[in-house]
Amino acid sequence: MLKQRTVKVIGLIVSAFLFYLAVRGLRLELIVETMKKIEPKLLFFPVFFIMLSCMISAFKWSRIVGYGVRFKDTFGSLLIGLFINNVLPARIGEIVRAYSLSRKKTISLSYSVSTVLLDRFFDLVGLLVITFIFFPRSTLPPRISKLLIGFVAFMLFCTGILISASRENFLARVIEKLAKKGRPYSEKLINRIVEIHLNMKRINSPSNLLYLSFLSFFQWLSMSVSLFLVIRSFGVEINPYHVPFVCALLNMGITLPSSPGYVGLYQFLLVYLLSLFGVPKHEGFSISVIYHAAWYVPYNLFGLLFIAKEQLKIRELSSLKG
Repeated sequence: MLKQRTVKVIGLIVSAFLFYLAVRGLRLELIVETMKKIEPKLLFFPVFFIMLSCMISAFKWSRIVGYGVRFKDTFGSLLIGLFINNVLPARIGEIVRAYSLSRKKTISLSYSVSTVLLDRFFDLVGLLVITFIFFPRSTLPPRISKLLIGFVAFMLFCTGILISASRENFLARVIEKLAKKGRPYSEKLINRIVEIHLNMKRINSPSNLLYLSFLSFFQWLSMSVSLFLVIRSFGVEINPYHVPFVCALLNMGITLPSSPGYVGLYQFLLVYLLSLFGVPKHEGFSISVIYHAAWYVPYNLFGLLFIAKEQLKIRELSSLKG
C-alpha cells in the first residue's frame, strides 16, 4: 500500500511539474485562437486510425497468447487495461488486462501476464523500427540528435536483453543467481521469468518474430497517421516524414512516471517534440490537447462498456498488483 501511494505521489508531482513547463509562457488568447482553427468534422479520421491501431494491437496480442484465444477476447481486455491506466495510478492496466483475459479463457494469470509483457516487447520493437526508419538526423540540432541516438541505443540494448531471455543457458544463469539470493520475491520472479521464457520459446521462429514485429510497426504507424491528421486539422504545416518519429518518441517517453492518463507528461513531450520541427508552442500545446482527447475519450468509453459487460468492479481491479 505504501509503495502504491509513493508511486502515485511521484507520478502526480512529475505530471504537475511537466504540465507547468508545457504551459509556461503561453498566452491564453493564442490558445483560443488556435483552437478556433480546428475543423471538428475532420476529427473522425484521427479517431478512426487510433481505433485501427488498437485493433491491430489486440490482434497481435491474440497471436502471442495462442491457445485458441481470439481477437474479440483480447480486444475487450486490452481496452479495459487502457481505461484503468487512464483512471488509476501505478500503471496497473497491464496487470488488469491480463486478469480480464485469464477470467474469460482457461489460462493462468501468470501466463496471461507473461503474454502482456511479450506484447509490450513487440510494441517496443515496432517503435524502434519506426524511429530508425524516420530518424531525421539532418533536421535535428547535433546535441539533440546525439541524445536521441543514445536513447534509442539504450532501448535496443534492453531489447537485446529480452531476446537473450529465450536462450536456455541465459535462463539457467538468471534462475541460479536469483535462487542464491533467497529473497521473498525471488520465487515469484523466477516463475515469471520461466513463463516469459516458455512464451518466447513457443513463438521464437523467424517467421513469427517478423510477423509480430510487422504488426507492431503498422500499429504505431496508424497512430502516427492519426497524429498527422490532428496536426493538419489545425492547418499546421509539418513534413509528414517527421510525424512517425515524433509519435514513436512520444510513446516511448510516456513510460516515465506520471499521473493517470499521462496528463502533463503527454503535453510536455508532444510540445517539445513538435518544437524540434518548427511548430510554435501554442500550436503544439493545442495539438497535444486534442490528440490526447482523441484516444483518451474512446478508450475510456469502450473500456467502461467492456467492464460492464464482463461484470468487473473498479475496486476489484484496483486491488490487483504485479
